[in-house]
Amino acid sequence: MNRKDRSTIHSIVTQDDLQSFISSYYIPLSLSPHLSGPLEPASCSSKRTVIYTPSFSFCGVRYPIPSFKIELLKHFWIHFLQVHPLAFLRIVHFELTCAAFVGAPSVPFFRCFIV
Repeated sequence: MNRKDRSTIHSIVTQDDLQSFISSYYIPLSLSPHLSGPLEPASCSSKRTVIYTPSFSFCGVRYPIPSFKIELLKHFWIHFLQVHPLAFLRIVHFELTCAAFVGAPSVPFFRCFIV
């Protein structure tokens, strides 16, 4: 799928699904979560971010996003939405391993083991 094809992707989440998602994953209301219209494409801007709900249920994405993940995204010049759920799962695994054995994770340490 190329970038132009994203305009054909539409949400199938209902308002009840959204409310359940917000309460299950403690999404702060200050982020102004809202449901896209039925014909509104999934697109990001400086004022909003599109979230794929399977990322939360499948690979452990939680808000607030830890600073390590933010630094990692900035280092590789990628947006949160460009990270495949399985790749995000590897990042979470790396964080947990660091917490268990080393301490706080860092981007240089991540690059030594993963990249």
